[in-house]
Amino acid sequence: MVQVYIVFFKIFVFLALGFVLNKTKVIDGNAEKALSNILLTAVLPFMILNSSQHTYSVDAVNGMVTCAAFGIGYYALTLIIMRLSLKKTKMLEDERRIMVTCTVFANTGFVGFPLMEALFGNYGLLLAAVYNLCYNLFFYTYAVYLFSRKPKFRLLEIFKNPVSVASILAIVLFIIPWRMPSFVSETFKLIGDMTVPMSMMVMGSMLAGVKIKKLLTDKKGYVVSALRLMVLPAIVMGAVFAVSFFVPMMPETKSVIVLMCALPCGSMNVIYSENNDVAPHFCARTVSLSMIFMLVTLMFWVWAVKMVF
Repeated sequence: MVQVYIVFFKIFVFLALGFVLNKTKVIDGNAEKALSNILLTAVLPFMILNSSQHTYSVDAVNGMVTCAAFGIGYYALTLIIMRLSLKKTKMLEDERRIMVTCTVFANTGFVGFPLMEALFGNYGLLLAAVYNLCYNLFFYTYAVYLFSRKPKFRLLEIFKNPVSVASILAIVLFIIPWRMPSFVSETFKLIGDMTVPMSMMVMGSMLAGVKIKKLLTDKKGYVVSALRLMVLPAIVMGAVFAVSFFVPMMPETKSVIVLMCALPCGSMNVIYSENNDVAPHFCARTVSLSMIFMLVTLMFWVWAVKMVF
């Protein structure tokens, strides 16, 4: 557990730095977007590719398959349940769509990748890459359909995403197995090591721009945060615990599956809600509120998986 506390100490320092840099006007909205683009198109893909250098083993491959099965099952079931449960509620259709996407789709890339790498090394990162492919499969099909209000699925969008491409390549390279020359992997690692500080600084800057008063009066945002950060991870943890009696899983595999479900609402929800004018302000408030609560809930879930698994 000491290592976990050290990881979270580093994360909080980077968050605080981003917060201060925003308040002192060193980072503004334009800088946030620029840093986010650099992170998602350049830095993060290199970190994912370097995860393919993890030592090959049958247990690791089995863990990746298990992670994929849980990821597909999670997204399919939660989307069906959320759509059916909200169908007859008295709220605007746009807000209903946002509640579905924000509850189901977490920040697997921006928060998930660096956290899994920090806690579990390259193996955790490989599992996160597998899980994120499941995310992209459902987000760029059903979620985009909800945002656009048109019966059109965009499966090809997955292959336009640098993180998805890097994830696929990393999985292929790991399974072959082919290992890069040390000078190449070391270079990739140097670039990838920027992921945690950059992502947490950007998140800290985003939190600095949140208007607390408006967040505290949004009851629906509390509901989404409770489902996203506590209820769904608890259900997934119970499912993983039950399945592990029949399907052997390494502790790291079980932990990653649960933690990838315990992340705040994904920032992609905000981007697509703004682009399609689907309750963008409600979406932004909901995502921001979940980010604030994450500072407490995520530490709880990291502690929980360490104790249970």
